[in-house]
Amino acid sequence: MLPFINVEPKQLVPKQRAARKTTINAVEKRPKQADKLERRGEGSAAVNHVMKQIKNIYRAGNNQPIPYFKLICNPQNFMDTVQNSLIISFLIKENLIWMENGADGLPQIKLNNSKESIASEPFQAICRLDLELCEKYAKYYNIKEPMLKRAEVDES
Repeated sequence: MLPFINVEPKQLVPKQRAARKTTINAVEKRPKQADKLERRGEGSAAVNHVMKQIKNIYRAGNNQPIPYFKLICNPQNFMDTVQNSLIISFLIKENLIWMENGADGLPQIKLNNSKESIASEPFQAICRLDLELCEKYAKYYNIKEPMLKRAEVDES
């Protein structure tokens, strides 16, 4: 039975590769409303406004350190307190102000007037900030009005 079987090898047909598909780039579309493109430096304006206020407070207090929690706490609006804390952290990171422990063990803010500290290595301070802590320091420092006021936003 074996002699009747056809044992010729199969012919290998090379497969054709699929042609590479070219992708067409999407057409650029402009937004219909351009309000987000025309943003002004809202964050930097707020930081500059707070820095000016800190300089005025510092000079008015005979260049004495300003208690950190007295500076940032706003007893009427906790979100302003959080915003103030964030802005102060930017100013510290940029070496425009210093933070140090006061005689009472609480942090204090000082203006940085020396140029040598720019080369110093940065440090990090972490503290808990919640509504309860804000109310505690508002009572401790007898805060009725916030030291840092919000900048007026120009709507034009």
